[in-house]
Amino acid sequence: MPRLAIVDDHPTIRSGLVALLGSEAGFEVCCDCRHGRELIEWLEDAQKPAPQIVLMDLDMPVLDGLQCTQWLQEHRPDVHVIIFSMHSDGKYIVHLMDQGARGYLLKDAEPDEIINAIHSVADTGYYFSELVSRSMLAGLAKREKVVPSFKPGADISEREREVLDHICRELTTKEIADKLFISARTVEGHRNRLLEKTGARNTAGLVVFAIKHGFFDAN
Repeated sequence: MPRLAIVDDHPTIRSGLVALLGSEAGFEVCCDCRHGRELIEWLEDAQKPAPQIVLMDLDMPVLDGLQCTQWLQEHRPDVHVIIFSMHSDGKYIVHLMDQGARGYLLKDAEPDEIINAIHSVADTGYYFSELVSRSMLAGLAKREKVVPSFKPGADISEREREVLDHICRELTTKEIADKLFISARTVEGHRNRLLEKTGARNTAGLVVFAIKHGFFDAN
């Protein structure tokens, strides 16, 4: 089970998440913080266990979720962030993806979805709820001014297309390996080559590439 950090300036929400994810879900919640600065101070103390996944509010005093995500992306990319926010506007989600967030949950998410999101980030490195991700990614593909720049003329092999299709369908590495009768390591190799060929920065970027270039229909 991954170690978690909860970062939220509302004590009721923070304590509720600690109770939910600790005792009920069985995760190890190693710290809960009021803002991003407290999380950074925790990470800078070598004597304390470092979280692997952070469930982080977006709007906080001192250091907000965006600023903290940017710091983690630069200094601790091994710590993966799931943003936990009331904002459903695609512009927030797009920007946070670009800054290194690995998942995005709305604050009205059901407990099962929160738990599934954490498992997904632990297993595959990313999670985006279907309601948010599909509409946001489809919008990205149509709005040239916010679409990440990709390498022109990417030569995608048939096997890489199959892997890309399964990535877009949110299958885990193991599930892709089982479907294609290959090893998980081979799947990761195809994913890394797709990143290199397309110029995408992360898995979400691969989905945008697939939609934009007609490899996947998000509708």
